[in-house]
Amino acid sequence: MNQPSVDLTGGSLSEEVERLAGELTADSVASRIAEGDPSPWGQGSTAADGLGWVDLPRASRPLLGQISALQESFRVAGATRVVLVGTPGVTAGAEAIARDAGVALTVLDTADPGQVGDALAGDLTATVLVVADRAGDTPAGAPDGSAGAMVGSVARVLGDALAAEGVDPAQRTVVITEPGSVLDERARSAGATVITADRDVPDRFSALGPFGLVPAGLAGADVARVLADAAAATEELGRDDPVNPALRLAAALAASTGPLAVDATRGPDGLAEWVEQLITGSFAGQGPLPLLVEGPDAPGWSDAGTTVALGGPTALGSADPAGLTTAGPIGAQFVLWQCAVAAAGRLLDVDPFAAGTGPAPAPAGDPAGDAEPAFVDGTVAVHAGPWLPAGTGTVTEALRALVDLAGTGGHLVVAAWLDRIEDASAAVLRGELARRTGLTTRFGWAPRWRPDGRRDPDAPTGGVFCLLTGDAEEDVPVPGRPYGLAAVQRAQARAEAAALAGGGRPVLRLHLRDRVAGLVTVAKAIQEL
Repeated sequence: MNQPSVDLTGGSLSEEVERLAGELTADSVASRIAEGDPSPWGQGSTAADGLGWVDLPRASRPLLGQISALQESFRVAGATRVVLVGTPGVTAGAEAIARDAGVALTVLDTADPGQVGDALAGDLTATVLVVADRAGDTPAGAPDGSAGAMVGSVARVLGDALAAEGVDPAQRTVVITEPGSVLDERARSAGATVITADRDVPDRFSALGPFGLVPAGLAGADVARVLADAAAATEELGRDDPVNPALRLAAALAASTGPLAVDATRGPDGLAEWVEQLITGSFAGQGPLPLLVEGPDAPGWSDAGTTVALGGPTALGSADPAGLTTAGPIGAQFVLWQCAVAAAGRLLDVDPFAAGTGPAPAPAGDPAGDAEPAFVDGTVAVHAGPWLPAGTGTVTEALRALVDLAGTGGHLVVAAWLDRIEDASAAVLRGELARRTGLTTRFGWAPRWRPDGRRDPDAPTGGVFCLLTGDAEEDVPVPGRPYGLAAVQRAQARAEAAALAGGGRPVLRLHLRDRVAGLVTVAKAIQEL
């Protein structure tokens, strides 16, 4: 079945969904979205410059021939391995398409030296480098904590490594960027292949454009099928009808209270992570709080305001207050969720196309440097703000103080600025923290993780944040720059911590001077809560 569908379980939500879907139908919201009409979001919204995604299922068709030709030329040259270096907002779609298709795509949306080192250990003579960044900017001095600095630094490392293997980087590099950007000009002057992306497509809505299709297509995914499924769904989702799946999903999102638990084990592989980024970046903290969980038995599932399965047999039990199951191939679900989030923005009085939350400028001084920790517990250096009680001396005590600040109705976020492959065990901390604290607990790999936007210290649903950072076993120098990737990663983490603290949120940063031993210390501390 190529058409997307939405099934709703839970009487407490059904009546409100029917009412809101009817309201959207009466206001012709679906057809106005399909026509690229910005009027549903009112004057002053950024919708006029953010609706280019609506036409991507048709507008991206010319890309298919270009992708096919590039893939064949690389195959003839013996290059069949694809490494994507990009800003987190644009890599999620490509990774989801590749994972769903079961093809290998190495994604580097981090400057973690270990993760980049693993990519460097692969067959570089068979590697195609895809660089995806709207602007492109690499500071010559200290790294500034920006996504552009991260992408530029990692791309420099990969390009230099290709050259060291006797491969011309320009012949093996495909750049995806906005026309006229710094990266566009630099790539063209170097002789690399450049594919431009439209300015009126926000990053989180870009899966069906060059950012999503080119890397996944070069890796071997059937992106023609993805586009065909998306195009087939477009007509259905543009109908002004209360049974339109996008309107029903939009109504459910707007009517949901409490966390929105998304089962990361269901549906097209990688779609759950993409959905989380889409919701978090679009609602600016005004809609449901997305929570990726490890299945219906995971902590946080049964306590959620609404549960979501993205495909497969429903696992929504009678104890669930409300539940949604969406179904359809990944291309169709991309369109379904994009249309639904856009329509829900109207109901929530939120501009879903505005720039999402992200790190503020790095703090003054050397942004890659580390301030003195509040204390050190074994191999863990603990950094915190003035909220940390005097005399705190262990990771357990610091975590307990952080949890106490969350209060009733708050949530806890753990963001790991680590290697999501080698340090994968950090992900289990989410379940343990949720089980022992009773708090809605989110976990994400940074910098792809996005803060939710609930930064008002007086808001009852405000979050408290635990950032995990760590020393790298071996740093990777950035060619032509007086720093390595470890400094780039530290700068990004410090910028995020400063932004959150500046918004009034309590931030606890646990820096692992030894990653393996440090994660053991943190895990033991959680068990003592």
